[in-house]
Amino acid sequence: MRLLTAEEMRQVEQHAAKFGLSYQRMMENAGAACARNIRNVLEKSQSGKRNICVVCGKGNNGGDGFVIARKLRESGYGVTVILANGYPQSQESVYMYKAVLDNSIPTVWYDADKVKTLQCIKNCDVIVDAVFGFGFYGVINEDTAVLFENMNSSDAIVFSVDVPSGAYCDSGLCAEHSVKADYTIAISALKPSHVMYPAASLCGDIIVVGIGIPEESFGFVDSTLYTYNPKEISVLFPGREMTGNKGTFGHVLCICGSRNMVGAATLSASAALRSGAGLVTVAFPECMYIPLATKLTETLLMPLEANMEGTLSAKALPKLIESLDKYDAILIGCGLGVNDDTIQVVSQVIANAKCPVIIDADGINIVSTDINMLRKAAVPVILTPHPGEMSRLIKVSVENIQSDRAAVAKNFADNFLVTLALKGANTIVATGGSHRVYVNSTGNTGLSKGGSGDLLAGLVAGFVAQGMSPVDATSAAVYIHGYLGESVSESSSVRGMLPTDMLERLPEVMADFT
Repeated sequence: MRLLTAEEMRQVEQHAAKFGLSYQRMMENAGAACARNIRNVLEKSQSGKRNICVVCGKGNNGGDGFVIARKLRESGYGVTVILANGYPQSQESVYMYKAVLDNSIPTVWYDADKVKTLQCIKNCDVIVDAVFGFGFYGVINEDTAVLFENMNSSDAIVFSVDVPSGAYCDSGLCAEHSVKADYTIAISALKPSHVMYPAASLCGDIIVVGIGIPEESFGFVDSTLYTYNPKEISVLFPGREMTGNKGTFGHVLCICGSRNMVGAATLSASAALRSGAGLVTVAFPECMYIPLATKLTETLLMPLEANMEGTLSAKALPKLIESLDKYDAILIGCGLGVNDDTIQVVSQVIANAKCPVIIDADGINIVSTDINMLRKAAVPVILTPHPGEMSRLIKVSVENIQSDRAAVAKNFADNFLVTLALKGANTIVATGGSHRVYVNSTGNTGLSKGGSGDLLAGLVAGFVAQGMSPVDATSAAVYIHGYLGESVSESSSVRGMLPTDMLERLPEVMADFT
């Protein structure tokens, strides 16, 4: 499912206008579709809410608002139009405003009578936010901030037209004092701000409406950002042959864990098994044999020589390297520890692997000591950093990374020809050489606990071992991991849930996709 940026949406509308759908007709259709959905919500709720304020800006978003006001007035609602920042500017908006006046809909100018405006906001049942459109970027001035704060503190139901006013369409960031909607009616297509946080937290429930733009106009634009829904995830999985056996469904090697981080190996290996992989082998420091063996019953165990720190010793490399041609996916890094020995282990595994390598946690921290390790790989590589690990990889502050996560992920993936999952609210998945970037829409703060990333890494490895491409395996794992978190939190709460709770629920949740 594509996410259209502001510029891409402009191109779609230009194409539609060129082939006969005028901007005025698009505005009329957009306002009518919004009004229809507002009526549907209000009638379904049977709340009896009839008094509506439509707050309009001076751009095309305000023009949509004028149409909404007229359509709701025609349906018998009590409607007042508030001009938030002056007279409308575009030709289409001026036309729609004159239609408001022709229909004797009460109009209040905010800059001329702030007291009356704020009283209208206080007394209404429903607020329609049609102030800023998808082109907004910058800061909200003091007067408008007061208006928006009153809208946000009102008891009214708030509907935002296309994007909540103050949200930055393309990045998912938002200005201070932005409107917080109960419903956002996305016009024509989802935008990045509908999915990407923190702007997504302003949107409430999202309703997407068509306005008559032909499909070929959307096809004219080569979109970059995409998101998935459950159906799209389901089709990524290969079928499971009735004649298959454990070898058919892939063998994962997890090079994970250390004396102080047994759980990382346990969670990642268990997730790989529950993802559907036929076999999972865990390579680990022999000093953690007893605690690991008591937790894992279905995996194969490869105890290897440990160093004094309780991590893998470089002396284990000959046995480890000799075994690498047996596997369909290798996961390295979860709970591995960082020292001279493990640096050698990670470097040599990347250089000698015969199948895709998934690098997580301490594996990423080790790669950050010599980024050129990635260029030595002869196989596909997947990295799953959180923003702190990404900062160490590219020597850029977390703040800069978070300001444009999609661009950071895509640039890194292209530079090193890898697949990258930049974790966080809206994990971003990018793969080198592809223009598509996937923005994940699932998950919650219950995932913000130690061990959650180990579980995700195990899922990625398990899906790769079963024959999925790196980008499909990573995108599916990220989506299902977030979906799993949402499912578990319904019974355990986001505060109380644990990765082990997610692991137990994983088989049940997988049934929704395969």
